[in-house]
Amino acid sequence: MKSIFIILISLTIFSCKNSNPIPTEDESHMELHKEMDKVDAEYVKFEKQLINLYTYSEKNPEKTILKIDSLLLVYKSEKDNYKSQIKSSVEKQLHYFKAELYYKLERYSESIKELEFDDHIYGDEAAGLAANYIKLKDNEKAKLYIDKIGGKGFYIYDYALGNYYESIGEKIQALKVYDSIKQDKRIKHYAYYKLAVNRLAELEKSNPKLLNEIYFPPGNPSFEICDSDNENRNKIFDLIDKLPENKNRTEIRIVESPQENDKNYYWVRVKTESNKTFNYYIYWKKRSN
Repeated sequence: MKSIFIILISLTIFSCKNSNPIPTEDESHMELHKEMDKVDAEYVKFEKQLINLYTYSEKNPEKTILKIDSLLLVYKSEKDNYKSQIKSSVEKQLHYFKAELYYKLERYSESIKELEFDDHIYGDEAAGLAANYIKLKDNEKAKLYIDKIGGKGFYIYDYALGNYYESIGEKIQALKVYDSIKQDKRIKHYAYYKLAVNRLAELEKSNPKLLNEIYFPPGNPSFEICDSDNENRNKIFDLIDKLPENKNRTEIRIVESPQENDKNYYWVRVKTESNKTFNYYIYWKKRSN
């Protein structure tokens, strides 16, 4: 789970007689970026620490909870200018991590308490709450938080909804949800796509074993919610830009990719200032080891 945090930096310029020259706009801009880079560096350090904690928790969940509590105390009293600017994001991630651990330890009420740390609950936190309440057999509250995930606009909503229907014995409804996921090739690169396809295959058996849980999204920063093909896309954009007919392009976009069309090519469309449209089919193959 990747977290986004907002950095607010205020720069105050004092003026007085015989003071240093006022910095130019470019100099101020560069100084702002330097400050932002320092804050980002602190956040990168924290994410590395968090990844190590996730690894440690695999064998030591109880001890990890104690380590998280210690970290929360440290950040609560943090005075460092840069660390203090990531405090809210750090606290949110640490509470989420504790919720995951309590859930795995079947301490569902404690997991719920950690997820309620943030008053504004949606997305992964809502999915985690639904997972806890379904375990407590409170189906009404579980559905309440399924609806708070964020609807179809949020990546995990459909899969969590399918899990919910399975958990309450609504096999037909779950089948419909999982089948709709399978048919949507645009989301094939998401990690939960394969999970949904597997659930669909299980439910189509003559005597399927229904789930009794809802997916609790991992908070580990190293967990990728989707397969990225950014490297290929960047190479394609570089290639297209080098073609003379695209010199004055106004638009370039990938219409289809192998992740979506089950084929071995990217379909790229380019529009130019002279109102011309070019379509390219760029084939790719996996490197052999």
